[in-house]
Amino acid sequence: MRKNKYSSYSSSPRRKLGLRSILLILLIGLPLLLLIAELIARGVVLATGPAGQVAKGVSIAQAYTLKLQDANGRVYPGLPISGKLQVRRSPLMGYELVPSQSSDHWQINDQGFRQDSSVATEKPAGEIRVFLVGNSTAFSYMAASNQQALAFKLEKLLNDRVRLQNQQPNQFKPKELPYFADQIEASRALPPRIRDGSYRVIAAAVPGYNSSNELALIVHRVMGFHPDALIVLDGYEDLRSPSQESAHELVNLEQLLQDPMAQYRQQVSQNFNAWLDSFYLMQALRRWVLPPQAPPVEGGYQIFSAEQISNDPKEVRSRIERYRYNIQQMAKLTAGIPTIVAIQPEITGKQDALTPEETELLKRLGSDYTKRAEKAYAELESKILSYNLPNAKLLSFYQAFSNFKKQAFQDPIHLTDAANDFVADRLYTNLADAFAVQPASPTPQSESLGR
Repeated sequence: MRKNKYSSYSSSPRRKLGLRSILLILLIGLPLLLLIAELIARGVVLATGPAGQVAKGVSIAQAYTLKLQDANGRVYPGLPISGKLQVRRSPLMGYELVPSQSSDHWQINDQGFRQDSSVATEKPAGEIRVFLVGNSTAFSYMAASNQQALAFKLEKLLNDRVRLQNQQPNQFKPKELPYFADQIEASRALPPRIRDGSYRVIAAAVPGYNSSNELALIVHRVMGFHPDALIVLDGYEDLRSPSQESAHELVNLEQLLQDPMAQYRQQVSQNFNAWLDSFYLMQALRRWVLPPQAPPVEGGYQIFSAEQISNDPKEVRSRIERYRYNIQQMAKLTAGIPTIVAIQPEITGKQDALTPEETELLKRLGSDYTKRAEKAYAELESKILSYNLPNAKLLSFYQAFSNFKKQAFQDPIHLTDAANDFVADRLYTNLADAFAVQPASPTPQSESLGR
């Protein structure tokens, strides 16, 4: 059979033409397909929820993730860029919240406090100021709003008490002792009145702070606002901050400068991921295809591991000694005003009343974490609760939830809304004692009327 000498030549142009057609279809069709998919995803995401908010849990986690900036507002390379809670380096406090920022879940006022409005330097007549300092537990990490935060719950309890004692004065000890013995005996059974006025509880807590950061904050900021009482709710960050570090830093600048190319590559990668996340198609994939995950915080204070709590007794004692020294200095600064120092709660103190969610959380943390945390907290309570500070009341909330049947912990130290209610009530009870007003002795006029 004779082979057609033209057959090989005639098929080659057809193959080239087919390949070009496929490439042309891909070059035109693929971007067009992606554009159509993006438009469809945009419509679906906008129809099913607010733009950019692909899941409530992720949205809140992003809102509470710290975003560290330099003095010019630039994000440091190598750090998460998805966070919304902006902090900046401070020569006095290590770092601080950037003033005048807000999200759907928190507001930071122009002084860097978690407040809905500014705090006047000159205290208005009748205002009673209570400052709450501490770390992310005192800040009320993951609270749905400012009104759900610990400071606001405590403020409401105090003002409700004032309102009740003014509306129902017979339910409380009288302002002045009665003259007759039987009336005096009856009044002793009544709860005391607390100082009358408008209470304002100011959340000056900053996520990640240890007692050294807090001491600097009290010295350089809080005392300038003339507090009538101070609450310090902390302890955990001191247990996991190395003793050679006086104050907690969110980033080691020296380490960043050691390998600038690695930091550059990491920043390019972060910027690329942020660009991808700006597409509705990616948001839809994260919402309905990929399992929802809170954004990781590499090296941030939200990472919990056994290694952070030292297994060396000498190192643990050094960390506790740093804490003891700092609260001693706080007590000296606040001499003359009520001061409450409360060791914050932690999940290993609730092991007799764990919910399924908390049981799973402890399981993920591991038995080594549990042993180290229990041992460190026992040492902390032993050294601190027996310490004598003249104007300070020392408390421990480590096992405050030992009989609490509801879920109290979202992670080892951050509390649920119900748990914040519980802590607010405990703090309120202790503050009410501090602000209790004893009845005055009967005046000569009341004695004569008694006769």
